[in-house]
Amino acid sequence: MADSRAASKSVMVIVGDVSADRHASYIIRHFNDSEASVKFWGVGGDAMQEAGVELLHHLKDFGAAGITASIKYIPTLIRIGNELIDQIESRKPDLVLLVDFGGFNMKIAKKVRKLYPELPILYFISPQIWASRPWRINGLKRNTSKMLVIFPFEEAIYREKGVPARFVGHPLNEQIPKESQLVSRQELMANVGLEESEPKETLISIFPGSRKQELKDHSPVLLQAMEEILERRPDIRFLISMASENLKEIFENSLRKSDMKERLGKEIFLINPSENYAAMHHADLVWAKSGTTTLEVAMFAKPMLIFYRGDWFSYLAVMVVKTIKNIGLPNLLAGKKLVPELLQLDCSAKQFVRYSLDLLDVPGLRKEISEELSSIRNRLGKGNYITNCAEEIRKILQLTPDNSA
Repeated sequence: MADSRAASKSVMVIVGDVSADRHASYIIRHFNDSEASVKFWGVGGDAMQEAGVELLHHLKDFGAAGITASIKYIPTLIRIGNELIDQIESRKPDLVLLVDFGGFNMKIAKKVRKLYPELPILYFISPQIWASRPWRINGLKRNTSKMLVIFPFEEAIYREKGVPARFVGHPLNEQIPKESQLVSRQELMANVGLEESEPKETLISIFPGSRKQELKDHSPVLLQAMEEILERRPDIRFLISMASENLKEIFENSLRKSDMKERLGKEIFLINPSENYAAMHHADLVWAKSGTTTLEVAMFAKPMLIFYRGDWFSYLAVMVVKTIKNIGLPNLLAGKKLVPELLQLDCSAKQFVRYSLDLLDVPGLRKEISEELSSIRNRLGKGNYITNCAEEIRKILQLTPDNSA
């Protein structure tokens, strides 16, 4: 038998945002640390690049959010999609690994299945068919080899429809650090240039989104809300996460155009992604854009406001096809509206101020919410997604466990 280590295996991988980039990078590092020779290439971000992936396109090329905001990107998306299909013809990968990014990746899967019907396609992090557009499961059934899902209930949904699926574990189970691994509150404050006083300041940590359009849509509301809150509660300090230097520049420009520019470095502090988890852990309250970040906050059992504001066409399109009452992941897992959701018209300074002061002024309410959020981690199920995804990849690449141990 030929040694499978002798021949390099080729995997095309496509992600479309910062979270998926980070999740995929750990899977790729698993192979980097093994004896198996696997070449990963495709579309990703900084984390995948650092893990050794050959990036044909950086995920910053997919910086749009919302339907109308994406219109100007459509020609670019079509071009990149066609280039990736051409690369499949020339590179002849042994596997296509799609990660999240449903709008783009489902189209890629359809093209790949049509042109290369024998090429295996694994899809990690399913489009949320249980939340909206359930008919998409039919396309996933036709165009993928297996779904690697991150919520326990998703496996049953797919299998009921005859789609091969495996619950591999939620990435946050592996990535959320223990309290002992985080910097202390005092260290966090020092890192951002904030001197702790007595009594301690109240901390609100804000996560406005990782895309340019999201930041542009959310910044005016967030700035107005912060200004109104500081007028009532000058003891509050805001830590605002900037996913990249580019976004930091955009937000600083918004600050300069507002009446809040003098507050930067006094009551408002910008933090790097490396400080996100410490900012969540030490916060008294969190404002988080709807998405994976809200689950991360829930893992720290922190009371939060979930928010989202975009163009009306995109919002109405989502409302028409959604099949669930709440969109916040913590609320979905809790089975009720545990934390407020400020969407579109409700995503206003008035609502931020109202809910924030209600939560900050009633410690008992915050404690009750924290206790319920603390149970969410158990609802994400068990399983190490890194080793489980690697196992599925090894099966398709015909690498034995010993080859990548």
